[in-house]
Amino acid sequence: MSPLGSSVNRALRPDAQAFDEVRILTVPRYKTSGMSGDEWRISASIQFLHKGRIVHEASVRNVETACGFLMAEYYHALDEGKGYFAGEEDLCDQEGCREKATVTYRIKKEFSRDNPHEWNRELNEVRIRMFCARHSRRGDCAFDDADENYEILSGKIGDLEPKDVSPSVFGGVIKIAKEGT
Repeated sequence: MSPLGSSVNRALRPDAQAFDEVRILTVPRYKTSGMSGDEWRISASIQFLHKGRIVHEASVRNVETACGFLMAEYYHALDEGKGYFAGEEDLCDQEGCREKATVTYRIKKEFSRDNPHEWNRELNEVRIRMFCARHSRRGDCAFDDADENYEILSGKIGDLEPKDVSPSVFGGVIKIAKEGT
């Protein structure tokens, strides 16, 4: 539940994924039978998770079959309404994070995904995103999900953890020299 009450909408994150984890597991079982005898058998389980919770599961013959059925089960889960694209409960909106959200932001503007420089607008309604302290610093690269597009409503912005920081493959800054200099 949002700290602002029920009249507030949790906003979709740009490029949000329906699930943040997919597992294929071998499932052993000991089959007993008075007719054909007892033996160990296997099957495989395909699991789609969100925030550490299994939201869709299917059982198939083995791991090879599970690999083949993976996309079909993905779409089956979506058709059943099991995919998540916006935040829920009081959990962090950063995909893959299962921590409790402690920082709440109001989104200032809505941006076009394809042409954000030319199409953007101030929001009249209150749309929020919630993050844990670890994921509360959003950066300056995106339009929609950037520090500049958020007004902090509650909580304290946390520091980046060194293990989370990964420099660009180009090393950060590219300098281009003019011809003749």
